[in-house]
Amino acid sequence: MTDGMTLADLARELPGDTRIEGDGTVRVTGVHHDSRRIAPGDLFVVRRGETHDGRAFVASARERGAVALLAGRDDELPDRGDLPVLRVDDVPAGLAYAAAAVYGHPAFSLEIVGVTGTNGKTTTTHLLRTAIDGALGKPLCGVVGTIGHTFAGETIAAAHTTPESDELARVLAAMRARGATHVAMEVSSIAVVLGRLKAVRFRVAAFTNLTQDHLDFHGSMEAYAAAKMELFTTMGPGLAVVNVDDPFGEKIAAAARCKVVRVRTRVSPASDGSADVEPLAVDATAEGMKIKARVCGRELELTTRLVGMHNVENLMVTLGVVSALELEVDRAAAALANEVGAPGRLERCDGADDDVVALVDYAHTPDALARVLDAVREVVRGEARMERRVICVFGCGGDRDPTKRGPMGLAAGARADIAIITSDNPRTEAPEAIAAPVEEGVRETGLTRLAPQEIATVKRGYVVELDRHRAIALAIEAARPGDVVVIAGKGHEDYQIIGTTKRPFDDRVEARAALANRRERAGRSERA
Repeated sequence: MTDGMTLADLARELPGDTRIEGDGTVRVTGVHHDSRRIAPGDLFVVRRGETHDGRAFVASARERGAVALLAGRDDELPDRGDLPVLRVDDVPAGLAYAAAAVYGHPAFSLEIVGVTGTNGKTTTTHLLRTAIDGALGKPLCGVVGTIGHTFAGETIAAAHTTPESDELARVLAAMRARGATHVAMEVSSIAVVLGRLKAVRFRVAAFTNLTQDHLDFHGSMEAYAAAKMELFTTMGPGLAVVNVDDPFGEKIAAAARCKVVRVRTRVSPASDGSADVEPLAVDATAEGMKIKARVCGRELELTTRLVGMHNVENLMVTLGVVSALELEVDRAAAALANEVGAPGRLERCDGADDDVVALVDYAHTPDALARVLDAVREVVRGEARMERRVICVFGCGGDRDPTKRGPMGLAAGARADIAIITSDNPRTEAPEAIAAPVEEGVRETGLTRLAPQEIATVKRGYVVELDRHRAIALAIEAARPGDVVVIAGKGHEDYQIIGTTKRPFDDRVEARAALANRRERAGRSERA
């Protein structure tokens, strides 16, 4: 709840032509596009979505205490009663600017870093929180993103990678009220297209990489890339931090309408010194990495518990942002030494008493899955390397981009010794129909189909087990001592969507239960 403002004052805060029908003196103290969340004093934004038409919920909003409506210029509102209406040309923009105004323009008093890219957004925003807090000497950085909106130990669950604009304004206002000075925010391409960020001013925009994803929404890679580009052009950040080792990153660096911090993420003996941030040497072990890096002319050493070259990318982008914010990079690097990464990102589920390694990761695109499996391969070392197998449990979501299913199979089959194809969130599609092109991709790599009982005795192959619970249990049960089991696709998620029902399901819980069963069986064998 805020002190609010009159509808007439609010109209003056919105861009474009606005018109008030009815009493402009009513006081608005909150803004919502969801009628179920309306409280007395709120403005209800009548938005037409793909599945719902806000006009159908006007009566409900009025009953819950809405004092006014915001609607399109020509929207008919037969259920408005005597509620005044603020008419606008662009409803999504109206929602964003109205929420920002009513909640006191929180984005204007925070240093906001927007992180975009197909992979690495979640990990990078969490690294940024640790780095910024370390540089400032106290917890002053919030995180807005996929796993939730977090500040000072409190987390609000997230429905989207980037929240709806009214929710975003409330979250930022709450962080500001609790003392935040900085926010690291995941910026999805979908949020850019849908106008959720129109009222946000970014101090820094950062780019990680671009690979295939969300084509069910964008329709083409060109449209997907254009949405990413918009963050650096029309949205006008103060500074850009760009991974120029990604081909699209070079295009962003050339087009950005601000100063660009150029980041390289791969070690190159032929470095030409054109990058502002780059790794000079990387020593990777199963316990983490030691990285020697150059940051804006200064060399430093960074020790991290994270593994994988994809995390070198995330760390270099993080250091680039810290430098762009003119914070102390050495203090930030020291703080990053104990960072274990975001939940559900190569998260270990095994313990000291387990004889296999079990990792859960959110990788749900071909590139992300390849990066994760490559990272695991990097640390499966030693004389027994060829005896240790990598077992990957993975699937693809239903009602989503079908063109990535074959490439997901290719990514897993080329890197895992044992691939177990299962269901992700099948939604309204038949799991068998989703798995078929995935299996084709796996077969293209030369893996042959196995019976489940064969997994324990062979080096390579694949299995189809569409029950995700059984697939995870099978992978851990059939693993040999020293094997690494990677459970990919859902990461931090604690649900599975089957049909239109969201059911409780957590890969980490499933993995730990399977590991406990494995330990129990081993204990019985020893006692026998």
